[in-house]
Amino acid sequence: MDNLFVVYDPSFLALVWPKIKNGVHLSLDRYCWTELSVFFRDYLDGHAWAYKTADASGRYSASFFTGNKFWLGSKQQCQMLNDAYESHEQDETWGEFYNRDYLKTLLKGDTNFGRNQQDWHALVQRDELVRRLVRADNAPPFTLAYSVLQLQLNLTSLALAKSYDVTLGVCLPRSCASEDIVSIINFSIMLNDHLKYNNSLTRSIKITSIREIQGYDIKDDVVAVLTILITITFILLSVIATLVDLDVFALKHQTLNLNKPNNNVETTKTITRPVIVDAVMKNANNAGTLKLCDAKLPPSITLGVVNMEGTGNCRRCGKYRKQCAISRQFDNFPPCPRMKFNSCASSNAEIKKTNGLVKDLLLSFSIKHSWMRVFNTNMANKDLAVIHAVKIVATFWIIFIHVAVAVSYVSNSGDVNDPGNMYYNIMATGTLAFDALFFVSGIFSAHHFFYLKGRYSSEEVLRCSGPCGQLSQLICFIINRAIRLLPPYVFAIFISSVASRAGRSGSALGGGAPDTCHQHWWRNLLYVTNLYPREEQCMQVSWYLSSEAQLHAGGAALSAALAARERPALALAALLLLAAPALDLLTPRGTLLREGYAWEGHVWSHAAPYLLGVLTGWLVHRIDGLLTVPKMWSISLWVWSFCAALGSCALPWVEVWGAWGAGAAGAAGGAGAEWVTAWLHLLWPAAGIWPAVVCSTKYAYRTRQLLDSRAWCGASRLCYGALLLHGAAASALLAADTALCASFSCLLCYYLGVTAATLGGAFCLCVLVEMPTCSFLTRLSDYVYR
Repeated sequence: MDNLFVVYDPSFLALVWPKIKNGVHLSLDRYCWTELSVFFRDYLDGHAWAYKTADASGRYSASFFTGNKFWLGSKQQCQMLNDAYESHEQDETWGEFYNRDYLKTLLKGDTNFGRNQQDWHALVQRDELVRRLVRADNAPPFTLAYSVLQLQLNLTSLALAKSYDVTLGVCLPRSCASEDIVSIINFSIMLNDHLKYNNSLTRSIKITSIREIQGYDIKDDVVAVLTILITITFILLSVIATLVDLDVFALKHQTLNLNKPNNNVETTKTITRPVIVDAVMKNANNAGTLKLCDAKLPPSITLGVVNMEGTGNCRRCGKYRKQCAISRQFDNFPPCPRMKFNSCASSNAEIKKTNGLVKDLLLSFSIKHSWMRVFNTNMANKDLAVIHAVKIVATFWIIFIHVAVAVSYVSNSGDVNDPGNMYYNIMATGTLAFDALFFVSGIFSAHHFFYLKGRYSSEEVLRCSGPCGQLSQLICFIINRAIRLLPPYVFAIFISSVASRAGRSGSALGGGAPDTCHQHWWRNLLYVTNLYPREEQCMQVSWYLSSEAQLHAGGAALSAALAARERPALALAALLLLAAPALDLLTPRGTLLREGYAWEGHVWSHAAPYLLGVLTGWLVHRIDGLLTVPKMWSISLWVWSFCAALGSCALPWVEVWGAWGAGAAGAAGGAGAEWVTAWLHLLWPAAGIWPAVVCSTKYAYRTRQLLDSRAWCGASRLCYGALLLHGAAASALLAADTALCASFSCLLCYYLGVTAATLGGAFCLCVLVEMPTCSFLTRLSDYVYR
């Protein structure tokens, strides 16, 4: 078995090397040829440095058919040998003692001391000359470099239809260029197959790529330096803004203007923050206008609405009054007063004059302000608390899947396309996790659209009405979200680009793929990454962000159509729901994992979950908190949802059965699996419609308690940052250059570590970048709008 997998054999090359000539048997660089000749000669003479150099190169060990495809050797040992040469090169006196004949005599212990090893060790300890000679024998006479080759090994005699991808690490003189190394490896393969074994090995080996591991120096990476400078800038802005913010929040009173049209007198009252809500309720019937500046008050509600919890007549504001569990007792109460809380655009002139534009924009970067926004429990979509829970679970499940992908790549996990492999079963559920996230995104998008449309008119936002105003409002709704998500996305692209170059330059397992984030950054800014091959995508979730942005635009258009003409829009939505799985079925994609993961499909592969989410959000808005369904229908819908969810979880096994089938039955099973998995995008989110509607209406009072926890609200807001950064955290596993264990308990440990690092990074990203830039753009637009 060892002979079958020999690729680079320095022992046999050392024996043959004196008999071959450069330019005849090989065509190498002159310096490369000379240093290789020294290396193979010292190898035959038994010098320590030559043994260590050969030992630093990788070779076959065992367990090839169960996933041992990384024959890396030791990059660290090769680097240590190179460092030893450099240290001896700086020593000007050691070269005069390097006499090969004398050293060879000393190394032959039989000549001087027979077989008494104790005398030899004593001589090494007390004789400075011998000690320096031994140290010199462990240092190479030239520089070394560690390179990684990607091979395709096909054992044709075993009738294996596919080639195995092998990663081989070699330690050779630095003077040997990439083409020289390829020539040496091919020459070694030829000698091994034709000369040593006389064509008795029927195999084929092809070198696909090679790269030298030079080590990563952050000072030579312009993007890394720029990323550090940007990070330092955000930190300095946050520290300065926090110091300013502490002085502002130290004030115990706020000045509020209450304009009362009844007496036509503008009265300025100085009231404390705890009595703000009381002032609102007392002046609600007088049509009073309350004007506040969010630069001086903590952030209230996610969608820009003042929290009205505990005001007595309802649990929500305005048209959401019917969602209160005890709303029937207050049917005759007037609606809750709506207050526009658009930062300083609605504040009084005195506060604007006091703060100023620069100070108000600076306060956007306050850590205290961002901290309060992250853990703010006053969310306008509290009735969708269960949907927040689904988003959190789906995000953590996606992180688990990507960690499994990274661990399966570097561990002896076997063939990932084998249905009996643990990683196959884990990654097969990726479709469910991403479809759940698309479904949740559709619900939030529709809820936000109808919420803003019911609160603001096109005249209030854009000062224009009619079809032009409606279209402009729709475009602003789409562009606003894209711009809001862009700053943390760009920062994550910088981090991913640096991590990619660091892994490529310093890690044997970093892969030979180019830095796609640096080459194709504009695709991410335009959200069109999913339109290009997977090999050219930047991050693991770049395809999801692009697909979700495109579906958000389509979902917004569908929501506008539902608001304008309900029945034609519903008919169009039904047609799209049937067309998306059918189009996905007609798209050739191979099996579940063999030709790319099923969850990284085209945009229409995930159109059905997103459209179902939009329809669910519209349905929640349409019933307006009042859900009256007969008990029998309710039980039937719960049973159907449970069975559909259970069946969707079991559907990935259908392809497993098809893969295990044989003959015509196996082919039919595979075709049936493709058909079923195409419709999985429709069945799985459909199972969540009824629970989402019920939990946001009938059981809204109970489920809303989930979002009373600051930790739960914070986890929901950190999901976006976690999706952006978990790929970089998982890729850190590859930097270790060690094979990870393949058991589920070990995988779980790595997952917990990656999750903890991801949440920490997501929190820093949210506090330093996402929340400050969002608040900065909001306040800047308020001043421009004013």
